[in-house]
Amino acid sequence: MKKRIQQLLLPLLVVFPWLASCAAALPVIYISAQSAVHFRSPEPIKYVDLPGANFTGDLPQENLLRLRFKDSFAVSDRKELGSFGIITITGEHYFAQYQLMAANEWQAGDSEVEILPSHMLPLIPALPSLSTPQMHAKSIALISRRASKALASAKNQGVSLKLNQLRCSGELIFLDLSFYNEAELRYDIEDLSFVISDKKISRASNFQSIEIKPTFTLSPLIGFAHAARNIYVLPKMSFSAAKRLKITLSEKQPSSRAVTLELSYGELLSADSF
Repeated sequence: MKKRIQQLLLPLLVVFPWLASCAAALPVIYISAQSAVHFRSPEPIKYVDLPGANFTGDLPQENLLRLRFKDSFAVSDRKELGSFGIITITGEHYFAQYQLMAANEWQAGDSEVEILPSHMLPLIPALPSLSTPQMHAKSIALISRRASKALASAKNQGVSLKLNQLRCSGELIFLDLSFYNEAELRYDIEDLSFVISDKKISRASNFQSIEIKPTFTLSPLIGFAHAARNIYVLPKMSFSAAKRLKITLSEKQPSSRAVTLELSYGELLSADSF
């Protein structure tokens, strides 16, 4: 009998640490009695599940959730509790979960939370991912087309960056980029980065940026004399109107020529599928 009980408990010893690790992985939000917490979503909020009856929430705007303690929830009760549970926020295409914790007396609670792409889980199961040969074939098809009028462009210090085509396939975004160098000196690339960043930086403490790594690159591009063109494949992403996808091309030192092309979320949504 004892051996049978041990056999039944063994799977639980494996499962419970895994569940604990999943819960611990949720972003933690500290809430205090002094202020409400505002959750900013990149798309309209459709559903909210509050943890228990101690909170009240409303939507001042369709993409803004305001959360605060109920007045009937005594201050002494708040101090005794550590974790209040998990809040679930659902948009049109995603849901996100956060662990709510009580802020200490000497700790300021969070007042503003931006729902980031790293917090989101898709409501609809992801489409089957393209294989590397499939991404290569689609990239070749794109780059074989003649580059017409640029969808967006940027120029700085004689270096230009242009977006020729923007396409999507499943959960992937294909960017057709051209690079131009007006100088006679070869442009040696230090880095080409794709970063979701604030459009305007008002306070350094609120500044947040997320680097997006390409899933696939058609050709390894390390430099060019006067012009070059390449295809970059990025994973599908969502971000608020206050942010931009910034594509930055920077040159190797000691030169410091760099150019940044910015794209809004609306421009990414306009991508045609192929």
